[in-house]
Amino acid sequence: MKIFVEKSFFSNELKLFQGIFEKKSLMDILQNIKITATENGLLELVATDLEIGLLSTISLDVKEAGTFTVNGRDFYDIISKMPEGIVEISENNDLQIIITNKEKTSKYKLLGLQSSDYPQLPTSEFLNSIKISMEKLNSMINKNYYIISPEIKFNLGGALMTISDKKFEMAATDGHRLSYTNYINDAYISEMLEFIVSRKTLLELLKIGSEGEIEFSYDKNNLFFKYKNRILSSRIIDQKFPNYKTVIPEKNEFKAIINTEIFLNTLRRVLIFKMRNNEVVFNFLKNKLILERVTPEKGEAHDELDIDYKGDSIKVSFNGNFILDFLTHVDSNEIQVCMNDKESSFVFKPLNDQNIDFTYVVMPLNI
Repeated sequence: MKIFVEKSFFSNELKLFQGIFEKKSLMDILQNIKITATENGLLELVATDLEIGLLSTISLDVKEAGTFTVNGRDFYDIISKMPEGIVEISENNDLQIIITNKEKTSKYKLLGLQSSDYPQLPTSEFLNSIKISMEKLNSMINKNYYIISPEIKFNLGGALMTISDKKFEMAATDGHRLSYTNYINDAYISEMLEFIVSRKTLLELLKIGSEGEIEFSYDKNNLFFKYKNRILSSRIIDQKFPNYKTVIPEKNEFKAIINTEIFLNTLRRVLIFKMRNNEVVFNFLKNKLILERVTPEKGEAHDELDIDYKGDSIKVSFNGNFILDFLTHVDSNEIQVCMNDKESSFVFKPLNDQNIDFTYVVMPLNI
């Protein structure tokens, strides 16, 4: 194989694959990226961890067709640090990959593995695909993924994606809090579709595009997302997601409106003292919110901010990081906090968010 490609362009494409490779893998070849050049001037890049896979097809100058696999991280690191301009990549059926710049002043050699040993990705024809706004999908992912712990597997190891007629929904929970997002979709869906999408898949989707539309398809075992020249495949998580909608209170007696930036900065100050459980006391008073924190080893924190609130006085305790997570993923200048009493779930919502509907439910701690 011999190909010529512009360094910056190729480096940007290779960067998309870096999240696929696991730091530890039972199969050495899964640390590799499969590269195939065809005689008609196309280059296919493939990586998989057997749970998710990414395929990218790009056009470039192919002098000799061929295929090989090479360590994905090492290959990217070399390409990204090569001098600007055209890079030549060659392999002469001996699994030694030579990387040089146009002037031949930089030359690197990597050892590859046979492409025939590389796992095959599942494929889809996208015949009955569903088109989704990339911008809104990314917004929904950003408001859900951080709740999902990387250590959690099975039904809580992903977000529930629901597609029904005219509506697209996504929800995530860790048992202590819930994030729920939705928006009105123009696509006609004859029957409701529900899939649990893994945290890793969500994070990879954020990387492959930011505007326009993405095509979604599925088969018995896999989900497929196609954006321009890239296809991300993900194995379906065959588990039952909790009935999260029962957690969202139907009615809330009291509501407070708070400036997002002031709330965020105040909470960050209060959380400067590190504690094991990150507990912060929230005291809702008439047009005022007091945040307090006591750390016997380090000191005390007391901060007040003005809010729009006319309800009863309610003193409640939260994991401060849970509220901080919400505030850092809000696109609105103001938020609304809905509550009934100190023992029930609290609902946090952004106001005037024109993008999607976002509901965040948090259970209080016991004071």
